[in-house]
This record gives sequence, C-alpha cells and structure tokens, in this order.
Amino acid sequence: MDKEDKIYAEKVLKQLFLRAQVDGMQFGISPATIKIYFTNFEGSGGSDDYGGQLYLNIESKWCLFDNSPEKYPSNEDEIENYSEDEEYIRIYKIRRQKVVDIQLGKKTPHLFITLENGYTIFVNGFHDKYECWQAGVQFDDDGWLVVAVPGDEIATWAPDRFNAK
Repeated sequence: MDKEDKIYAEKVLKQLFLRAQVDGMQFGISPATIKIYFTNFEGSGGSDDYGGQLYLNIESKWCLFDNSPEKYPSNEDEIENYSEDEEYIRIYKIRRQKVVDIQLGKKTPHLFITLENGYTIFVNGFHDKYECWQAGVQFDDDGWLVVAVPGDEIATWAPDRFNAK
C-alpha cells in the first residue's frame, strides 16, 4: 500500500467516522457479507452532514477485540469464522459505541476501528482477487468512499471540497 494513499485514506475515514456511533447492521446476500451502519449525532461529520448513511461493508473476515491483542491477525486464515448469530451478538455488544480512532494497517489495508468502550473492530484488508471492505456514505451525491482493493491497495474518493490537511 502506497504511504501517501494510506495517509489520505485515513484522513477521509477520520473525517467520516470519528465520533460516529454504531447504529445498526444488515446481513448481505452472501454469508460473508455484513454491513454496519453508523450515525453521528454530534454534527461535525457523519451522516447528518454528508447527506447519506455512514456505513462499513465487510466482505472479508472480521473480528471484535475487547482489548488490544499483542498481535493482530495478518490474514483471513488467522481469524475465526463467525456464524450470523455470533456476528449479531458482537455488533450488539458495540451498539451505540462511538468511534474514537480509525486507522489502517502499516502495509496492508486492514481496518482498525477503536470504540469508546475499548473494543476494536478489526477487518481483514488483504485478498489477492477481491475487495475486502468499503467504507463511506451511502446515498450521497459527493462520492465519499474508501475501499480495500485487491493486492494490498487502498482506493479513496472524496469531494473536491475536502481539505485533507
């Protein structure tokens, strides 16, 4: 993953998700897909300001840590499989929790979302053929989107008005 692409993607993710709270979920057509919705009631970022629904669409394995492990998984093989019931229980544990930090892995676009209760959502960001996750604003006209694309790369779209400084 290119360093400049990583920095820009993290700035967009922070702009969108910091202070937003976990608000809901939707299971996808395939068992491996889940969408987590976020809402920001504080106004400075989030769905109220962006004209759409903040979301994280996960198409890879993910896990929820209640405290930071010594070592995070480096690929999907190191993450246990969750049933739909287990995924629901994990999301329920973090409902209404606000995002206090969001970042990407150093070389791979693994996604780390830290919540106010200390939990961390970890989403695998590597696959050689498929997108692992997408995060952005659904139903907006501005094009806010960050995607973990195949081969350890990250792609980011943001409106021209976004000041990444």
